[in-house]
Amino acid sequence: MAFTVAYTAMLHAGRALMLFKGFRPADGYQHKTVVEFTTFFLGEKYKNIVQHFDRMRRKRNIFTYEVSISISRTEVKSALRTATKFVDIIRDLIERDNPQYKFFRE
Repeated sequence: MAFTVAYTAMLHAGRALMLFKGFRPADGYQHKTVVEFTTFFLGEKYKNIVQHFDRMRRKRNIFTYEVSISISRTEVKSALRTATKFVDIIRDLIERDNPQYKFFRE
């Protein structure tokens, strides 16, 4: 469950970036569209984190719709760290591009 929550946080952050930039994911393949958009928009600087996002997307899809798979505690911890970094990157980009947007920080 924690893995899915981490992935969902990244998905929502990616969608927020898309909407902020004036785009919306097309019907069908919305998750993949968000990953592809963030890959393009964030570029080479964030290549590793976006690749991790894509691997999480594929694993979550298998976990949700196909066969039952196990996700290790180590993998869950990595997913949570990656999600935190990813959300922070997107939040900082949005706040930098439009200072009127301020997000709650704990």
